[in-house]
Amino acid sequence: MNFADLGLMPELLRAVEDAGYAEPTPIQSQAIPVVLAGRDVMGGAQTGTGKTASFTLPLLQRLAPHANTSTSPARHPIRALVLAPTRELAMQVHESVLTYAKHLPLRATCIYGGVDMRAQMDILRGGVEIVVATPGRLLDHVQQKSINLGQVQMLVLDEADRMLDMVFIHDVKKVLALLPKVKQSL
Repeated sequence: MNFADLGLMPELLRAVEDAGYAEPTPIQSQAIPVVLAGRDVMGGAQTGTGKTASFTLPLLQRLAPHANTSTSPARHPIRALVLAPTRELAMQVHESVLTYAKHLPLRATCIYGGVDMRAQMDILRGGVEIVVATPGRLLDHVQQKSINLGQVQMLVLDEADRMLDMVFIHDVKKVLALLPKVKQSL
């Protein structure tokens, strides 16, 4: 099986090839078609098995119809939210999004604590379709009214087991309450 067999669009196939991947891992083979079909997915696999690509590639394909080169922020509402437990993981996921989205006019940003919020606010004001964030900093932006989650169509809880433990569960519940009821969850 190859990535084309999974139904990925040419722009994503080119990005996968550019990244040096020839064939999908088992988690990718199983998850990508289900995510492309719009169904919710809960997947688990060992570190290094391609879990990030298993949700990033179909997420990008599902957002591709909304991709545009407009400079108007209104044309780039947040449509996908990826929550990660740590800044390091959020940055890693964001890098993957950029790697796979390089042939698509989709905008993405990474939001995490420990840095000045103003630069993040400027990026959000310019419009982005994909936000990768840690829950605490995301809620800081909600409180500052610098982010609008009203058009989110896809939610990813990366490392969901950690996201749902005692440290993060309250923040995750607050974020979930801000999202549209109808969305795809991964």
